[in-house]
Amino acid sequence: MPTKTFFNLQKEKKMRILKAGKKEFSRVPLERAVIANIAKDAGIPRGSFYQYFTSLEDLFSYIIEYMYGFNKKKFEECLKENNNNIYDALKIRFKSEIDRLSQQENRQFRLNTFSVLLNENNNYSKEFLENIIGKGSNLDLEFFPEKYQKSSNFSKVLNLIKMVGDNCVQRYLTSEISQEEIIEDYNDYIDLMQTKFEQ
Repeated sequence: MPTKTFFNLQKEKKMRILKAGKKEFSRVPLERAVIANIAKDAGIPRGSFYQYFTSLEDLFSYIIEYMYGFNKKKFEECLKENNNNIYDALKIRFKSEIDRLSQQENRQFRLNTFSVLLNENNNYSKEFLENIIGKGSNLDLEFFPEKYQKSSNFSKVLNLIKMVGDNCVQRYLTSEISQEEIIEDYNDYIDLMQTKFEQ
Protein backbone atom coordinates (compact mmCIF):
# COMPACT_ATOMS: atom_id res chain seq x y z
CA MET A 1 0.00 0.00 0.00
CA PRO A 2 1.12 3.57 -0.60
CA THR A 3 2.21 5.61 2.38
CA LYS A 4 0.03 8.12 4.18
CA THR A 5 2.13 10.84 2.53
CA PHE A 6 0.99 9.64 -0.90
CA PHE A 7 -2.68 9.67 0.10
CA ASN A 8 -2.28 13.23 1.40
CA LEU A 9 -1.04 14.49 -1.98
CA GLN A 10 -3.29 16.55 -4.22
CA LYS A 11 -5.22 14.39 -6.69
CA GLU A 12 -3.41 15.83 -9.70
CA LYS A 13 0.01 14.85 -8.30
CA LYS A 14 -1.18 11.37 -7.32
CA MET A 15 -2.49 10.81 -10.84
CA ARG A 16 0.80 12.01 -12.37
CA ILE A 17 2.69 9.43 -10.31
CA LEU A 18 0.27 6.61 -11.17
CA LYS A 19 0.32 7.48 -14.88
CA ALA A 20 4.11 7.62 -14.86
CA GLY A 21 4.22 4.24 -13.13
CA LYS A 22 1.82 2.69 -15.64
CA LYS A 23 3.87 4.13 -18.50
CA GLU A 24 7.07 2.57 -17.11
CA PHE A 25 5.41 -0.80 -16.41
CA SER A 26 4.10 -0.73 -19.98
CA ARG A 27 7.55 0.05 -21.37
CA VAL A 28 9.25 -2.89 -19.61
CA PRO A 29 8.30 -5.75 -17.28
CA LEU A 30 8.25 -4.97 -13.56
CA GLU A 31 11.67 -6.54 -12.90
CA ARG A 32 13.30 -4.12 -15.38
CA ALA A 33 11.40 -0.97 -14.36
CA VAL A 34 13.45 2.05 -13.26
CA ILE A 35 12.38 4.42 -10.49
CA ALA A 36 14.28 7.32 -12.12
CA ASN A 37 12.06 7.07 -15.23
CA ILE A 38 8.90 7.18 -13.11
CA ALA A 39 10.15 10.13 -11.09
CA LYS A 40 11.13 12.04 -14.24
CA ASP A 41 7.77 11.45 -15.96
CA ALA A 42 5.87 12.32 -12.77
CA GLY A 43 7.92 15.49 -12.26
CA ILE A 44 9.09 14.55 -8.77
CA PRO A 45 12.60 14.17 -7.30
CA ARG A 46 13.83 10.58 -7.49
CA GLY A 47 14.27 10.44 -3.71
CA SER A 48 10.62 11.39 -3.20
CA PHE A 49 9.51 8.04 -4.59
CA TYR A 50 10.19 6.31 -1.27
CA GLN A 51 8.09 8.88 0.57
CA TYR A 52 5.12 7.51 -1.38
CA PHE A 53 5.88 3.81 -1.99
CA THR A 54 8.16 1.28 -0.33
CA SER A 55 9.15 -0.35 -3.64
CA LEU A 56 8.34 -0.70 -7.32
CA GLU A 57 6.25 -3.77 -6.44
CA ASP A 58 4.24 -1.60 -4.05
CA LEU A 59 3.51 0.93 -6.81
CA PHE A 60 2.71 -1.80 -9.35
CA SER A 61 0.31 -3.50 -6.94
CA TYR A 62 -1.44 -0.21 -6.16
CA ILE A 63 -1.84 0.62 -9.87
CA ILE A 64 -3.54 -2.77 -10.37
CA GLU A 65 -5.78 -2.10 -7.36
CA TYR A 66 -6.62 1.41 -8.56
CA MET A 67 -7.53 0.13 -12.03
CA TYR A 68 -9.64 -2.63 -10.48
CA GLY A 69 -11.62 -0.09 -8.45
CA PHE A 70 -12.07 2.19 -11.46
CA ASN A 71 -13.23 -0.68 -13.70
CA LYS A 72 -15.57 -2.02 -11.03
CA LYS A 73 -17.23 1.39 -10.72
CA LYS A 74 -17.61 1.61 -14.52
CA PHE A 75 -19.20 -1.85 -14.55
CA GLU A 76 -21.68 -0.83 -11.84
CA GLU A 77 -22.65 2.19 -13.97
CA CYS A 78 -23.01 -0.04 -17.04
CA LEU A 79 -25.33 -2.35 -15.11
CA LYS A 80 -27.59 0.55 -14.11
CA GLU A 81 -27.70 1.84 -17.68
CA ASN A 82 -28.77 -1.62 -18.88
CA ASN A 83 -31.57 -2.20 -16.33
CA ASN A 84 -29.34 -4.55 -14.32
CA ASN A 85 -29.16 -7.02 -17.21
CA ILE A 86 -25.89 -8.67 -16.19
CA TYR A 87 -25.38 -10.44 -19.50
CA ASP A 88 -25.74 -7.27 -21.60
CA ALA A 89 -23.45 -5.45 -19.16
CA LEU A 90 -20.84 -8.21 -19.45
CA LYS A 91 -20.80 -7.85 -23.24
CA ILE A 92 -20.48 -4.08 -23.06
CA ARG A 93 -17.74 -4.35 -20.43
CA PHE A 94 -15.77 -6.83 -22.53
CA LYS A 95 -16.01 -4.68 -25.66
CA SER A 96 -14.79 -1.69 -23.65
CA GLU A 97 -11.87 -3.75 -22.34
CA ILE A 98 -10.89 -4.86 -25.85
CA ASP A 99 -11.15 -1.25 -27.07
CA ARG A 100 -8.74 -0.20 -24.29
CA LEU A 101 -6.35 -3.03 -25.15
CA SER A 102 -6.18 -1.86 -28.74
CA GLN A 103 -4.07 1.06 -27.45
CA GLN A 104 -0.42 0.04 -27.35
CA GLU A 105 0.36 1.20 -23.79
CA ASN A 106 -2.66 -0.60 -22.33
CA ARG A 107 -1.90 -3.72 -24.36
CA GLN A 108 1.74 -3.79 -23.25
CA PHE A 109 0.82 -3.13 -19.62
CA ARG A 110 -1.48 -6.16 -19.64
CA LEU A 111 1.16 -8.35 -21.31
CA ASN A 112 3.74 -7.21 -18.77
CA THR A 113 1.30 -8.01 -15.97
CA PHE A 114 0.98 -11.55 -17.35
CA SER A 115 4.77 -11.81 -17.41
CA VAL A 116 4.90 -10.99 -13.68
CA LEU A 117 2.51 -13.86 -12.97
CA LEU A 118 4.17 -16.35 -15.32
CA ASN A 119 7.84 -15.64 -14.55
CA GLU A 120 9.06 -18.67 -12.59
CA ASN A 121 12.35 -16.95 -11.70
CA ASN A 122 10.85 -13.97 -9.90
CA ASN A 123 11.31 -13.36 -6.18
CA TYR A 124 7.94 -11.74 -5.58
CA SER A 125 6.10 -12.56 -2.37
CA LYS A 126 3.10 -14.86 -2.39
CA GLU A 127 0.99 -11.99 -1.01
CA PHE A 128 2.05 -9.69 -3.86
CA LEU A 129 1.20 -12.29 -6.54
CA GLU A 130 -2.12 -13.18 -4.93
CA ASN A 131 -3.09 -9.50 -4.88
CA ILE A 132 -2.34 -9.21 -8.61
CA ILE A 133 -4.36 -12.35 -9.40
CA GLY A 134 -7.19 -11.35 -7.07
CA LYS A 135 -7.64 -8.00 -8.79
CA GLY A 136 -7.72 -9.55 -12.24
CA SER A 137 -11.47 -9.27 -12.61
CA ASN A 138 -13.98 -6.60 -11.65
CA LEU A 139 -16.79 -9.15 -11.63
CA ASP A 140 -18.32 -10.01 -8.25
CA LEU A 141 -21.26 -12.16 -7.24
CA GLU A 142 -22.94 -9.06 -5.76
CA PHE A 143 -23.64 -7.75 -9.29
CA PHE A 144 -25.99 -10.62 -10.06
CA PRO A 145 -29.68 -10.78 -9.10
CA GLU A 146 -30.43 -12.26 -5.69
CA LYS A 147 -31.93 -15.42 -7.17
CA TYR A 148 -28.53 -16.14 -8.75
CA GLN A 149 -26.62 -15.36 -5.59
CA LYS A 150 -28.68 -17.93 -3.67
CA SER A 151 -28.06 -20.67 -6.21
CA SER A 152 -25.62 -23.31 -5.00
CA ASN A 153 -24.11 -23.64 -8.48
CA PHE A 154 -23.83 -20.01 -9.45
CA SER A 155 -20.36 -19.48 -8.01
CA LYS A 156 -19.23 -22.05 -10.59
CA VAL A 157 -20.99 -20.11 -13.35
CA LEU A 158 -19.29 -16.94 -12.14
CA ASN A 159 -15.91 -18.68 -12.28
CA LEU A 160 -16.69 -19.83 -15.82
CA ILE A 161 -17.57 -16.28 -16.87
CA LYS A 162 -14.25 -15.04 -15.43
CA MET A 163 -12.30 -17.82 -17.14
CA VAL A 164 -13.97 -17.12 -20.50
CA GLY A 165 -13.14 -13.41 -20.17
CA ASP A 166 -9.51 -14.12 -19.21
CA ASN A 167 -9.14 -16.64 -22.03
CA CYS A 168 -10.58 -14.27 -24.64
CA VAL A 169 -8.34 -11.40 -23.49
CA GLN A 170 -5.27 -13.65 -23.63
CA ARG A 171 -6.19 -14.87 -27.12
CA TYR A 172 -6.65 -11.31 -28.30
CA LEU A 173 -3.30 -10.22 -26.86
CA THR A 174 -1.26 -13.18 -28.06
CA SER A 175 -2.71 -14.02 -31.47
CA GLU A 176 -3.79 -12.39 -34.68
CA ILE A 177 -7.50 -12.56 -33.88
CA SER A 178 -9.33 -9.30 -34.62
CA GLN A 179 -11.30 -7.20 -32.15
CA GLU A 180 -14.53 -8.07 -33.92
CA GLU A 181 -13.82 -11.81 -33.83
CA ILE A 182 -12.89 -11.94 -30.15
CA ILE A 183 -15.90 -9.84 -29.14
CA GLU A 184 -18.16 -12.15 -31.16
CA ASP A 185 -16.59 -15.21 -29.50
CA TYR A 186 -17.04 -13.73 -26.03
CA ASN A 187 -20.67 -12.79 -26.72
CA ASP A 188 -21.37 -16.33 -27.96
CA TYR A 189 -19.98 -17.78 -24.72
CA ILE A 190 -22.07 -15.38 -22.62
CA ASP A 191 -25.23 -16.23 -24.62
CA LEU A 192 -24.55 -19.93 -24.13
CA MET A 193 -24.08 -19.55 -20.38
CA GLN A 194 -27.18 -17.39 -20.08
CA THR A 195 -29.23 -20.00 -21.96
CA LYS A 196 -27.95 -22.83 -19.77
CA PHE A 197 -28.39 -20.96 -16.52
CA GLU A 198 -31.84 -19.57 -17.32
CA GLN A 199 -33.30 -23.00 -18.16
